[in-house]
Amino acid sequence: MSQDLVAGMKDDLRNARSTAAAALVARYALVIVIAWFGAMKFTYYESHGISPLVANSPFMSWIYQLISISTFGRILGVVELVTAALIAVKPWFPRVAVVGGALASLFFLNTLSFMVTTPGVGEASAGGFPVLSANGQFLMKDIALFGLSVWLLADAIDATRSRATETASNHLD
Repeated sequence: MSQDLVAGMKDDLRNARSTAAAALVARYALVIVIAWFGAMKFTYYESHGISPLVANSPFMSWIYQLISISTFGRILGVVELVTAALIAVKPWFPRVAVVGGALASLFFLNTLSFMVTTPGVGEASAGGFPVLSANGQFLMKDIALFGLSVWLLADAIDATRSRATETASNHLD
């Protein structure tokens, strides 16, 4: 083998390790964030804190006609904790992580809709949108969390396909 080929292979291996480490950090950072959000939904502070967002959403405002704010918070908390667990198991169960990635993507897409449906997202004293209020800034982070969720969903889908291909080729041997 030429020295250039060996050097290129070493670079490829180093890059693969870096990418794998970044993916690991990204995955478990999102798991921590979603689990923390989920655990907080069991508190009065958080369940009532999100109630103006939910109440002004055309997609979700009907929920408070069926159940209380605290009950919705607890249900959402359970779903978020389950979602975090589903994402966390990707190394062992990538197909299960596909469900977690899809749920996380839907959560953050839904919360991004609050940017449009929640009154006061633009700071009125500064002329309104695009200058964001504290609520607008709070919601803005969900753009990055949505992007990360979609990326982790794609990663879990790719891992599921790789595992299926590997299993199929093992059956042919």
